[in-house]
Amino acid sequence: MITGGCLCGGVQFSVTAFSSAIFKCHCSKCRKAFGGASSAAALVGSEDFRWVQGEEGVREFQTDSGFKRHFCPDCGSILPQYLAGNQLYWVPVGLLDSDPGIRLKQHIHVDSKAAWETLDAETRRFSEGFGSSPV
Repeated sequence: MITGGCLCGGVQFSVTAFSSAIFKCHCSKCRKAFGGASSAAALVGSEDFRWVQGEEGVREFQTDSGFKRHFCPDCGSILPQYLAGNQLYWVPVGLLDSDPGIRLKQHIHVDSKAAWETLDAETRRFSEGFGSSPV
């Protein structure tokens, strides 16, 4: 089991298995939300994810376009969110307390990556989301 949580420790969760390898999203919304070049995350089946502490305090921000992020009300850390249509949790891997045993496999939304960012040559790239054409 892998545990994770926010910066202040007020929100904690556990994961028993990952449904996907790590992917990095380079869309402009993820850059704004994370304050960096991309967001690094993995998907977890709902049966493999459990809130341990603080779930009731989790806050949500949603843009007019529907982009949404959950966050800790105390420290502001971006937190896992449930993707109801897929019965999966989107889990930012930077929140994990130890090595999840999975590695980076995909860059998505590379058509909108920051001009100053350089991607590694080995990882598969997709122009938009998961279903888009590889670059």
